[in-house]
Amino acid sequence: MEVWLIDSDLPAQNPNLELVLADAADAVAALRSEGKRVLLHCVQAQSRTPTVAALYAARHLGADFDAALAAVREALSDAAPQHALLTAARAVADRIG
Repeated sequence: MEVWLIDSDLPAQNPNLELVLADAADAVAALRSEGKRVLLHCVQAQSRTPTVAALYAARHLGADFDAALAAVREALSDAAPQHALLTAARAVADRIG
């Protein structure tokens, strides 16, 4: 499964960003509910991977988004999500709380 997210803070690069992030987190949940192992990756696991992973934890495991992001950053020490991705993911996470 591929999800197209661009490492960019320019809105035109990621149209419908909140929807795409929510869909990506929901896809992880759906695959895991089928008993599948899910591996997230992007070019360097610095922006898109940690953002989707943290949103999955917030949206489907009941974690606080910032706590989930901190845990992901512990595992991926080079994680540095783009501001636009974090803003959109927090907005999605806030709507479930």
